[in-house]
Amino acid sequence: MTLKNSSEIKADQDSGQTKSRTDTRTALILAAERIFSEEGISKTSLRRITQAAGQRNESAIHYHFGSREGVVEAILNLRTTAIDQARVAMLKSLRKVAGEQPLGSHQLATVLTEPLANYLRESKGQSHYLRFLGMFWMDRPMWRKFSGHTRDEGLILVRDALLQSKPHLPIVLVRQRYAYAIQMSTHILARLERAVEEAGASWDWVRAEVEIANLIDANAAIFDAPLSPATIRALQAYGALPANRQPGG
Repeated sequence: MTLKNSSEIKADQDSGQTKSRTDTRTALILAAERIFSEEGISKTSLRRITQAAGQRNESAIHYHFGSREGVVEAILNLRTTAIDQARVAMLKSLRKVAGEQPLGSHQLATVLTEPLANYLRESKGQSHYLRFLGMFWMDRPMWRKFSGHTRDEGLILVRDALLQSKPHLPIVLVRQRYAYAIQMSTHILARLERAVEEAGASWDWVRAEVEIANLIDANAAIFDAPLSPATIRALQAYGALPANRQPGG
């Protein structure tokens, strides 16, 4: 039997403490993701999260994250970063083929939606992230605190590509349509995430793929929708379209 010296014992202790801190932090992130997805972000008690994570120390949230915003950022770092990187990679691949030509609406709708859909497929109902994302999108004050972060690079690049592909439309209109597509994708995939969790092994993934493909088509249709006379009048009243000019004119 080999006896460990004091340095080795201390190293083992430090390693154990580090693992314990990591485990606690992860438990808090996952508990927060679930609680936020069910009850909202800004009004949820942090004590509720601490209890859900099985932590007796009520200051655990503040110790590991500093604030409610710190918890939200930790969730985004855990989930959103990888999803956005996948979006950036998809867009770069399409750009390589298209060259200087604008990308099509269905291509952009796919880049916007597929990384989230892939997360749904891979998590198989074992996550609450998409539902958290729906709550995050609706909590506009909280959302604004994190908007434009490097985690959003893919979203920003897709938005800019959409603007490039629609030079005949007012910028305000294109931005609104992009926001509609994000919101629709988030909430539909969040609903599917809940359905997967509830159905378990009986979940019909074939039918889900139909819904995901249809969602991408619907997003492309949002981007390409013709302007009604009512929308044209509203844009003119807003000052986004001259009174004597039609879109594309």
